[in-house]
Amino acid sequence: MEIHRRVLAQYGQSTVSQRKVYEWVGRFKSGRTRVTDEGRYGRPSTSPSRKASSPQEYRNQLNDITNALCCKGTM
Repeated sequence: MEIHRRVLAQYGQSTVSQRKVYEWVGRFKSGRTRVTDEGRYGRPSTSPSRKASSPQEYRNQLNDITNALCCKGTM
């Protein structure tokens, strides 16, 4: 497929597989117009939305996650 050859020429061997290129071509042929992810249904992400600004804040976030997973007292 010409598109995959062009992607390989531009980005090298560490790019997407030919199969993925076929999938994306199919999506665009069926009407998709954007390359960004579309909204999804289901459970939202439960990970912290921002990075810790200090080691203490990191430990606090880690403890919060541990407690939320019902593993109290293991840290």
